[in-house]
Amino acid sequence: MAALLLAVAAANADASQSTLIRHQPPDAVDGDERDDYAVRLLELAMARTEHDHGPANLHAIAVHMSQDRAIRAMRDGRYLDVFWGMTSRSREEALLPVRIPMAQGLLGVRALVAREETLPRLGAVDSIDDLAAFSMGQGHDWPDTAILRHNGLQVATSSTYYSLFRMLDAGRFDLFPRGVIELQAEARLYESFNVRPSRDVVLAYYAPNYFFVRRDNEALAERIETGLRRAMADGSFSALLSSHPSTRYALDLLTLYQPRVLALDNPGLPEATPIDEPALWHRPVFDNLYQPPDQHP
Repeated sequence: MAALLLAVAAANADASQSTLIRHQPPDAVDGDERDDYAVRLLELAMARTEHDHGPANLHAIAVHMSQDRAIRAMRDGRYLDVFWGMTSRSREEALLPVRIPMAQGLLGVRALVAREETLPRLGAVDSIDDLAAFSMGQGHDWPDTAILRHNGLQVATSSTYYSLFRMLDAGRFDLFPRGVIELQAEARLYESFNVRPSRDVVLAYYAPNYFFVRRDNEALAERIETGLRRAMADGSFSALLSSHPSTRYALDLLTLYQPRVLALDNPGLPEATPIDEPALWHRPVFDNLYQPPDQHP
């Protein structure tokens, strides 16, 4: 009897232990809540699976790393258990993706941030050929850089995020494409550098941001996917998307101003991207978006 009681106590103790999930700390200025959305969404996925797996303890590590360094660290089993960011073939080879777009693909809808004197010229842009007259700025390790170049656009790069705003201010390039879900987070930076996003035109391509885990951590990947799908089914995913400051701003921009959408091809889009699952993507932007014919006839 005593042995049985000890076994039950041990089982209860194991069930009460939480799963530690280490993630990047916010790389943020005041008012920047884009990472907060990712954390809230991860918390939601964990809450929807707590009955099956027990509680989870989300822990932000002390140092924020570049995307490349974070991917290397997690691949090597150091410091991080989960990473969120835009997908690419190389990232899906290095890590295990959870193929549920974190914001219904809105990261691939890119507003064009520009200096005030440049914005009027965008009113006449109706095609990618028109856009080729402008130069762009992006991070050197961002997948977007390859996408823009593949579509015939000029791209200047920098190794640091904040230096791109200084380069834009100095006229080193004309346009800084930013995900519409990033605009609210960067509003104070726009004010500081006297730049703002165009309301006339946006770029759009399939470029979902996912949660990634180590390739050998299938259990965590399955838990996150299960939790996200349950949140989609009960409406809590959509509620977070429509209410969180970073994503609500993006939805308002697309709804109120209805900018022209210029579709780009993403040559690095992994073949397993679930573009044939329309419930995962924001409508109407992705309803008629260009689909690479060699991947999705």
